[in-house]
Amino acid sequence: MKRFAWLIVLSGMLAGMLCAQSSAVRTIHLKSGEQITGEIAAVDSLSGDITIRTDYGELQIPGEDILKEIVTVVLFSGDLMNGEILYESNQALRLQTKHGILDLDKKSIERIDYGLITKDRGVSQIQEKFSIGNEQQVDIFDEPTAYTLEKGMLYISGLSWGFGITDRFQMTSNWSGYFIGDFNVCPKFQLFRSGNWENEHLVSIGAHLHSRYSPRKYAWHAKSFRFERGYYDWQESGEWITQGDSIDLYYGKFLRIGTEVQIEGAQRRYDENEDWIADGWVDETEYPYGQFYECFASYTHTRARKGRNGRISHTVGLNVNRFSEFEQWMYKIYYVGAVDIKKNLIFNYEIFYDPWYVEWWKRSAFLFDYYSGELETEKPDKEFSSPIHFDIGFVYALADWLRIGLHFQPHIIGIYMKF
Repeated sequence: MKRFAWLIVLSGMLAGMLCAQSSAVRTIHLKSGEQITGEIAAVDSLSGDITIRTDYGELQIPGEDILKEIVTVVLFSGDLMNGEILYESNQALRLQTKHGILDLDKKSIERIDYGLITKDRGVSQIQEKFSIGNEQQVDIFDEPTAYTLEKGMLYISGLSWGFGITDRFQMTSNWSGYFIGDFNVCPKFQLFRSGNWENEHLVSIGAHLHSRYSPRKYAWHAKSFRFERGYYDWQESGEWITQGDSIDLYYGKFLRIGTEVQIEGAQRRYDENEDWIADGWVDETEYPYGQFYECFASYTHTRARKGRNGRISHTVGLNVNRFSEFEQWMYKIYYVGAVDIKKNLIFNYEIFYDPWYVEWWKRSAFLFDYYSGELETEKPDKEFSSPIHFDIGFVYALADWLRIGLHFQPHIIGIYMKF
């Protein structure tokens, strides 16, 4: 567990490096189409002229050459207003609008969109500057975050669907399980939420309930079977010639929990000349379906990146589950992070501890659940399988309603929609 904690701290440090940026650094957009990034050294309150210190020198920029920045503030109430930010603190924001000055509590603000007043008095969006990206993830790599779907939002993916009943309560279900008779629901409730888009804390709890399911959890199966030793006399009699004794053959593989391994056939004969099972075969009974229960809790902390480049979030969670065809209780501890790279692109990463998770290249079923029954004359040692695993990937918003994801662990590619 010490190793696991150390990995979480290291991952958090790496994520912090991704979003590290001096709070005094700004990007100035000019009417000429140029943009200059640096630290603001001085501002003339009368003329609007600024002095900006860049990596390549210090520049004096006349105020009349600078494009004015304008914001669109969207409140949780649904109100929307445009204006110029006059003052900002950790708790409040003062906005100059056409109709007067507004003092807004940041807790009431859902998001801020940034734009520039162009030379023809239009407004162009600043793509690299945003308060909240297009995606507020309710889960990352199937690990629940503390966020829930907004009230009335419908979620549909290739395997599941979900609906926001209230802003703090959602219901999801794996619709692909309906085809095997698996009635399943996953309620999730947000217990606690405080702060605003700049610094937010959330806690949620939930459960998965399946009536007929087979979880992707694996265990080492080791067995031995006794075979009559001999050989087939193919050249003369064509009959089985017994040696009068027997031999133990061994089986050892990672299989889904609940799987049974047996020898089928009327005879158990081992041809020592050909080193193969002459009569009988290994039968790896299909992993059984049964009732599956899982409870989870998650805590998410989200904060704004410096320079208004979206947000970075950290989630720690625990889930405990039980499968009716497996005697032990199982658990999983996870940490997942998300960094807004652009408004429509998120980088995700994960570290998790799960003793019942086996890397897909070590599974007997591999990717397509195909079993290869093999026996050995020597007892195989249990393969080492680390309980600590990693995942990285991206989520890209192709449109306001369509997302596509790519990551390392199965299922590797994901597509889902939100309406």
